[in-house]
Amino acid sequence: MGGGGDHISELPDDILAIILSFLSIRDAVRTRVLSRRWRYLYTRRSLLHFDASSVFGDGEDNVVKYSSGEELRSIFVTAVDQAFLHCKGLKIRTLKVHYGLRNDYFCHIDRWVESSIAMEAETIDFNFSFLPQYCESYNFPCHLLPIGKDSSRFKHLSLSGCMLRIPPAYTSRLNCLSTLDLSHVPLRDSGLESIISGCSSLTWLRLINCSLPMTLCLNGQLLSLKVLIVEDVLRDVQMISLNLECFEFSGHAQNFTFDDVPYLNKVLLTLPNASLKSSSICSTLAMGTPGLQLLSLSLGIEMLPLPPSSTRFSCLKQLILFIMVSTNLDLLAITHILNASPVLEILQLKLGQGSNGGQREKREYSSHQYLHLKEVEIKRFRDQWNEMELAIYLLRNACVLQRMVVEVAENHRMEDLKERVGNTLQKEKINPHTELIVI
Repeated sequence: MGGGGDHISELPDDILAIILSFLSIRDAVRTRVLSRRWRYLYTRRSLLHFDASSVFGDGEDNVVKYSSGEELRSIFVTAVDQAFLHCKGLKIRTLKVHYGLRNDYFCHIDRWVESSIAMEAETIDFNFSFLPQYCESYNFPCHLLPIGKDSSRFKHLSLSGCMLRIPPAYTSRLNCLSTLDLSHVPLRDSGLESIISGCSSLTWLRLINCSLPMTLCLNGQLLSLKVLIVEDVLRDVQMISLNLECFEFSGHAQNFTFDDVPYLNKVLLTLPNASLKSSSICSTLAMGTPGLQLLSLSLGIEMLPLPPSSTRFSCLKQLILFIMVSTNLDLLAITHILNASPVLEILQLKLGQGSNGGQREKREYSSHQYLHLKEVEIKRFRDQWNEMELAIYLLRNACVLQRMVVEVAENHRMEDLKERVGNTLQKEKINPHTELIVI
């Protein structure tokens, strides 16, 4: 073979720019010293990502070791300022800044916003949540968002640990957004109303711990909204959203109302205090979401979702349940929701360890054949009587079951547990075409 050579430098500039995009800003800048050609290659990045690692490296430098928090913030801001100077006149897709910056630096951060929009950025992602509570949060400058023809490029805004105060005169500036991701951004004082009235093109919205009003009400204003994710403490959740397809809620809530959501096909609810009765949850979903195809319920306590006898999930194909299982819990009660789901194809059970002791409750259930159930997955199986009883019932009554996967809970005798569970279930398998996997 011939001698070596700098084969990397023979690559086109566009390819080199892609390679450099995988490096941190700090390391990419260091490539400037390689040659005159490399001097400005690092500025051709579609993503400008600034965090502690990309600016300070691995933390071994003296500047990190012997600087105070305030000094580091000042160094960080200066480094980002310099990077924008080098990138002036270029185009980017994303600006991402994850560092603990308070509102004292608003002049610098505002310039970054203005510069990134001038560079035709599609996404701005600020995470300034790494600050003590007494610090004033940065207030995002809605007045700098593009309008008119220039607004067609900017689509995605993600804020964490910031403020989003939207003066009425600038509400229309949010029309350009298709996704909005807010975490720890207080919205109680009319902030949510401004978002609802201004984000007419929004298709994806996530609100995490945003101090929402106790009643979260969508009355059909967000006509383009397809995905809504909420994590908070609320009293009421009222959904009227014509085009909503996915709703995910985690936290505390007392009442849910779904009305006029014809395309809602995916609902994921995590209710650690289970302030709602499980029967109320099921009946509300069954009546209000006629097109529901995927339902995930995590109640966080020893409670089973027991729908009233009149309940029907006529389109439900996938059911995911997280259940805290005590030694006396009648797990076969799950069959109530299975019986109410005539076209169910996939059942996933995640079993948590509940209390021990108490009197065992064991009831008789008439067999009900499931004509569409193809896959069953049971996680954290501990071979309790009620868990095994349910697994055997499903093996016997799922007529077209293709696969059952049982993942045993970790313990010091895990291999023995796998063998015992596998042998027991294998004897109960009626359909020879069912694949039984114990892991």
